[in-house]
Amino acid sequence: MRGLVLWAGLIGLWPVTGSLAASPVSKAGPVRRVAPVRAKALAGIPREDGRPVKEDRGRIESRIAAARGQAQKGQYSEAVLSLTKAFAETQPSLEQQIAIYELLATCYVALGELDLAVGSFTEVLRRRPDFTLDPIRTSPKVRAALETAKSHF
Repeated sequence: MRGLVLWAGLIGLWPVTGSLAASPVSKAGPVRRVAPVRAKALAGIPREDGRPVKEDRGRIESRIAAARGQAQKGQYSEAVLSLTKAFAETQPSLEQQIAIYELLATCYVALGELDLAVGSFTEVLRRRPDFTLDPIRTSPKVRAALETAKSHF
């Protein structure tokens, strides 16, 4: 009850008298420092037309580039983790999805996970049925995984 009376007195609804008036709390009330509320990023929220927010596209591109760098350094597990997070936390465009799945397939081949590589290439082929790899720049193992995916597709 004392807290209610004190609160009512602080906002001017109830006159504070007696022992409550000697309370150490000032008339304005205790000073609280509150951190400003920050708006959440719009990364996971699609626009009405289903495309991600423009700001999100740049972030996805930087994640793909970072994962590509990890793969070039031989950090295939880290690249797979980065790409998986990119899918989970963002909404990539069609071209970005293709790039992510292609890079995932390449990493899976390097890790010896051929079933996962074929599955990733199957996802690429679902999005772009005429997908091909450069025969000069691409490993024969990676091309074989794509051919396997094409035969199952």
